[in-house]
Amino acid sequence: MQTKYLKTAVLSLAAAMTLSSCREQIDEGARFTFVGNTIATYLQDTPECSHFVEILNRGGCLGLMKAYGEYTCFAPTNEAVEGFLAEQSEIYWASYEKHLSNPEAYRVSNTGITSPNLSELSDSMCGVIARNHILPKAYYGIDFEGTEIPDVNMNDRNLSYNKGQLENGNPVNIIDDKKVIWEEETENGVVHILDGVVNPSSLDLPTLLGDYTYFSLFFEALNRTGYADLLTKHLDRNYTEGDKTAPGIYPASPLAPYPKDKRYGFTVFLETNEVLRNAILEETGTDIDLITEPNRAEKRFDAFVAYCQAKYKEDMKVWSCDGESDALVKHDAGLTDWRNPVNQFIGYHILDRKVSYANLVCHNIKIKNFDSSQDFPATSDRTEYYVTMNNRIVKVTKPLNDKESPQNKGKVFLNYVSGGQSNVQVLDPATFAASDELYKGFDPAPLNGALNVLDNVLIYDENLMRGTVLNCIMRFDASSLFSELTNNSIRWKASNPQSSDGEVFIPHGYCERMKVYSDDTRLFYLSPHTVWDNYQGDEMMTLGLFDFAYRLPPLPEGTYEIRMGYSASTARHMVQVYLDNEVTGLPIDLRILGKDARIGWKDPKELDTEDKKVANEKEMKNRGYLRGPMSFYNREKLRAWETDVCLRAVIATKHLSDRAHWLRFKNVLDTDDGTAQFMHDYFEIVPMSYLRDESITTEEKRQ
Repeated sequence: MQTKYLKTAVLSLAAAMTLSSCREQIDEGARFTFVGNTIATYLQDTPECSHFVEILNRGGCLGLMKAYGEYTCFAPTNEAVEGFLAEQSEIYWASYEKHLSNPEAYRVSNTGITSPNLSELSDSMCGVIARNHILPKAYYGIDFEGTEIPDVNMNDRNLSYNKGQLENGNPVNIIDDKKVIWEEETENGVVHILDGVVNPSSLDLPTLLGDYTYFSLFFEALNRTGYADLLTKHLDRNYTEGDKTAPGIYPASPLAPYPKDKRYGFTVFLETNEVLRNAILEETGTDIDLITEPNRAEKRFDAFVAYCQAKYKEDMKVWSCDGESDALVKHDAGLTDWRNPVNQFIGYHILDRKVSYANLVCHNIKIKNFDSSQDFPATSDRTEYYVTMNNRIVKVTKPLNDKESPQNKGKVFLNYVSGGQSNVQVLDPATFAASDELYKGFDPAPLNGALNVLDNVLIYDENLMRGTVLNCIMRFDASSLFSELTNNSIRWKASNPQSSDGEVFIPHGYCERMKVYSDDTRLFYLSPHTVWDNYQGDEMMTLGLFDFAYRLPPLPEGTYEIRMGYSASTARHMVQVYLDNEVTGLPIDLRILGKDARIGWKDPKELDTEDKKVANEKEMKNRGYLRGPMSFYNREKLRAWETDVCLRAVIATKHLSDRAHWLRFKNVLDTDDGTAQFMHDYFEIVPMSYLRDESITTEEKRQ
């Protein structure tokens, strides 16, 4: 049986740094005499948690729970601790015995716990367990929202959250699958008593994945293609600016923090052996379960290679000079070559950011100041576009209004096609784990990534992508272009509690897909607000004499219309945009509202017929503008289409090749004193074939 477990041997730098005592993190001067209980004294007076008090003490964290500040402590009961130690030690010894019987087939699951007795638990492991249960911010029961606690625990891990029900029907908070039995407010925070031990995996992505035998074929391909070696990174040791701050957006604003760390993260979409077996059998006629010894494993992988070759025929061979006659010769590309079919298959399954199942799209995202259910119409599909490790686009969709396929409502799909027979669904990890005894205990959250299981095989089909999946208005939230904002708990988080805007300063060189040409560029991420006129609630904002560029996502070669979405305001900017360093047209003035004659927006109340609506949209388009989309709300719960604040400016219409393309932005406002705001919310890239397709309704194009 597979189960969550800890493994000290492969702790990341972040976790390894915290293996030293929590005492090193306490400012002794911050201690003071409390009138009531601290977290520590409350737990010491709670007999049901005496085991956890011992873990806190031996792990060096009990003193922290006496210190000034605000903390959340999830405290497991004695029964929970005893059950956890027994389970973890059983996993270790069972895997050890299997390893002895067949060292090549089985690895030892080094949980770091080899005895069910608390007295035999090492102090270092006590520290790991203790820090898993502590957050550096107070979260009361009423504060829990969404599907994930925004702040990481002291081992640098996010904890999941959901709401369940007790037997009497009353709701109960559930933290990482553990029920909160009761909570107690203290002088320095809050204690939540749990019926289980919080135990996020300390394994990196390849290590955790390798322990699941039902993914063994995918895992073998991950290793042979070399991608496994890339997925072990977690923390950039060269980033040293985490303690810095920058002036805020407004003169009176609090200082904006730099990102605390620069962490790496990865997401792997993967198929079980059974899903791959069925696909191979259908495509090649080979049943991998019927391959017999002595070369069963190699023949099974050969069958997988044949399947990949059938799906990626164009990439099977590469050309090179033979070295003697300068003649071009054709040869097989090795598995580590990106042109190899197996490499193509695996590369398209990996993202350079850590995205859990719950956060694949902007749905049920709830943090301070933002609730996604208030930002979108209930029937608006939720969509995100991600760049895979082999530089292709994968589209993630949660359909909420598919009248052709109502059975798909609320599920999550990759490269979704309404009514399509081969849609690839991403399975809810809890549902997957409960679907078969073999999958019981599946953990989707390695230290530096996320595992998302598919019900069908994911293949990049150029014709399908160009003609159907990507033949639409592709809307990219500006913050989604940068994996660093997701991996470092910035995007969709209330990242700066000192500021109502939650801004975080993005230092130059922090994001790989961003170039900064002027030292005076001041770039911020502003966390989501339901009362802003923004898609997904958040925005990027730039101040100063800025000059910077964003790399566009890779797309199939073709002609596209490129747009920028923003909310207009007199506090905004005037910006010149360049595409691949070529000027795209006149500067865009974000200070003028839609009613201005230069844009030509008209109040929907005046447009009482469809002909008038279409005519006004054409007039605006001739001036280089569009209304906002119908698919999200402004602060007054009007659709963005209905307000003259939410606008889209057409940047360029251009043929894009399959190479990298960059949008560059320059300050051209002569009167700017450093406070004018270049607010940019999202970008749209739309195939001209879509815009010219008369079979697509005007209403669809307004979405």
